[in-house]
Amino acid sequence: MIKRSYLLTKVMGIPVRMHITLVILLIFAAFKFSLLGVLYMTGLFASIALHELGHSWVAIRKGCRVHEIMLLPIGGVAKMSGLPSRPMDEFLIAVAGPLTSFALAGLFWFLYETGFLVMLFASLAGINLMLGLFNLLPSFPMDGGRIFRALLTPRLGRLKATELAARIGRIMAVVGGIFGLYYHEWILVLIAVFIYQAAGAEYRAVYMQQMSQDWFTASQPTDFEASPPPYARKAPPFWKKWKNKTNAFFNDLFKNWQ
Repeated sequence: MIKRSYLLTKVMGIPVRMHITLVILLIFAAFKFSLLGVLYMTGLFASIALHELGHSWVAIRKGCRVHEIMLLPIGGVAKMSGLPSRPMDEFLIAVAGPLTSFALAGLFWFLYETGFLVMLFASLAGINLMLGLFNLLPSFPMDGGRIFRALLTPRLGRLKATELAARIGRIMAVVGGIFGLYYHEWILVLIAVFIYQAAGAEYRAVYMQQMSQDWFTASQPTDFEASPPPYARKAPPFWKKWKNKTNAFFNDLFKNWQ
């Protein structure tokens, strides 16, 4: 039976897995480009793994749990839980990935200057530089979207900051998609569609989380409401109005029961 992914190694206790499609891609590179192609693909996805490990290292130090890192043909994904709600912690976790990529770009450029395997190291330096810059775009699911949200959350609240970052991301996706269609860059079109959908998904996830929190608060039969921290998520006006009515209903019910 063919597995969907294969365990490569464990780093800091985190399983690093490779998806089956990436294995197929490496085999294709070996046939198509011989040893140099395999070295390039290996260096590329090692760079992506280190990018995700940069996120994971900071996340662990901030009290998060990292379940695994999955390497895919489109990049890497670090599966985490218990993410911190403090904007500064989110900022540090998000920025760690691009900083790791920039450090790798510098390392590969230094190796390029040695004159050994110059094409390989020059390519890896360039791809890490582009990986770092691309991830700084202020849109989800890139790191830049989370950095942007973390910077805006203390002033706007998490929900409003997420909405603004998602809106900017969708505008960028539309512009990129039009550019890709005009110049027949179909990969750019696919990336634009992915970013557009991911931006909306991130906002919906934060919005549903806000709804569940407000529902829990509204259902408490007390005369006071727990005050969220100043950076907490803010609900839309219509939801606050509904919450206040629901809260009043439960308060009256509790008083009558007493």
